[in-house]
Amino acid sequence: MLSALTRGACGPQESYTIHTKEKLFKFLKKHPKQTINVDHPKGSMKGFSGVDAPIPFDYGEWPELINPADDMGWDLIVVPTAAGRTKNMKPVGYINYDASVKPHKKGNDKIIVAPSAIYSKEDKDTIDNFFNPIKHFEEVIWLK
Repeated sequence: MLSALTRGACGPQESYTIHTKEKLFKFLKKHPKQTINVDHPKGSMKGFSGVDAPIPFDYGEWPELINPADDMGWDLIVVPTAAGRTKNMKPVGYINYDASVKPHKKGNDKIIVAPSAIYSKEDKDTIDNFFNPIKHFEEVIWLK
């Protein structure tokens, strides 16, 4: 059924270890109604590899979808215009750590999501302008 995943118990809910972002995208396409936990809302302080700044987007995770790179939920970024929303979120892009700068962070990718996969040029520009100057990350990749 979920051959690309390893199932494990996580309290009363089940969790799934998903080994790559490509497998995560396939899983989310089949199972779109996943719990999202926003632990850093837009405007809060969040550190990214030594850069601590107020973030212009909601940041959180899928707590039941485990990334083996850090054994925690897969990290997600909600496009700025959708701050405060968690319904019908679909992947629209991602940000990888630069493995040559942060080899221990390899695979701890950040997945960009938007409601119904709809986002604006301003959303894209805001996220690009935030992450692209941080040397610990590769350039932001947008799926469409």
